[in-house]
Amino acid sequence: MEADENAVFLVQLARELHRAGVASDQLERTIVPIAQTLGLQVEIFALPTNITIAIGPQYEQHIIMLRLSPGRPNLRKLALLNEIFDELQSRRTTLARAIAQLRDIDRICPPPPAASWIVALGCIAVGVAILLGGGKSELIVAALIGLATGVLSYFTTRNPVMNRLYEVFAAFCATMIVAVFSHYVAPVNLYVSIVAGVVVLLPGYSLTLALHELANGDLIAGTARLGRVLVVLLALACGTFLGLALLGPNFSTAAPALAHRPFSAPYWAAAVVLLSIGLSVDLDARVRDFAWVFLASALALGSTLFFSRLPTHNVTPFLSALVCGLVANGGARFLRVPQPVLLVPGITVLVPGSLSYESLLSIVSSRNYDIAFAMAVNAVIAAILIVAGLLLSQLLVPAAPLRLRSAGHG
Repeated sequence: MEADENAVFLVQLARELHRAGVASDQLERTIVPIAQTLGLQVEIFALPTNITIAIGPQYEQHIIMLRLSPGRPNLRKLALLNEIFDELQSRRTTLARAIAQLRDIDRICPPPPAASWIVALGCIAVGVAILLGGGKSELIVAALIGLATGVLSYFTTRNPVMNRLYEVFAAFCATMIVAVFSHYVAPVNLYVSIVAGVVVLLPGYSLTLALHELANGDLIAGTARLGRVLVVLLALACGTFLGLALLGPNFSTAAPALAHRPFSAPYWAAAVVLLSIGLSVDLDARVRDFAWVFLASALALGSTLFFSRLPTHNVTPFLSALVCGLVANGGARFLRVPQPVLLVPGITVLVPGSLSYESLLSIVSSRNYDIAFAMAVNAVIAAILIVAGLLLSQLLVPAAPLRLRSAGHG
């Protein structure tokens, strides 16, 4: 049986949206109206590792099943998918050409060079260390850990077995770097240095997506993603535990208490710039989208700082996520900026993954279960507040990862 070009395009589009990091519930809500514009009847069931699409009327459906690895946000691919679908809707391209572009998307959007990605992780680490109040020593160590994390990723991705242990290796190396620096150079704060250094591995964004999927009734996808969050945290904890076990008990108690730096505009501006540069490369944003990534990062950090000083400081994550969501959705509807370009960097800055990992660090380093439990609860509460803010912003100004016009492709 000859495949319907509309169906081929729809399946390829769903596959690439998943690979570009779109949440399961968003993917389902995006594909259904697109199918309608193409004149197709579909049922779709998306999970973090699988997509099942049934095309056709009831009892005459054709089933397509895709087995995929969990997607990672890729702003360049999401922007290209928007352009492809826009051109198809406006009839500036043919269906056959759109399918060819989707199949060739990895060549059109190659990953960033390894060297630039390694430097980007160092920029993110330093930016986070500044926000956490780290001093000069913490900034240096965080940068070293960030660079080491990037180098490890370059080598582990070339070996499937090592790739499964990437988080363990990264946490172990981070612990050893802190130990060597504190022994031979100067004492540093354990928590700030390690958390800032491996922040790109922390599953805070995945935790937010999981809660978002659960809140939208996508129970299986949300539960599966929560399982992935737990696995990553445990892998990071194992790597840290191995490092601490090798170094001995004295190292974990030698880290000095950190006196947080008071707010300073130059430090804040430096953190925003470093995070924007790092996230632009890490999320593979186009050069022309750097301004939007910078805006999203500055908005997330600025709104957090502003709301934390008000009497409503207890719900700062909710209010900050609401602002980020409204700006992202409004930009998608009125400025034609792809929604993820504004939303993903902002939420990435807001996510509370560092608190989750810091709770595990408290357990493995000092056996302080009370503090660890309190940190973990705070992380979950913050994630819930972020999801609530995003849901409200979607209710006030609806938007989707792809721009869908009222008049579809015929």
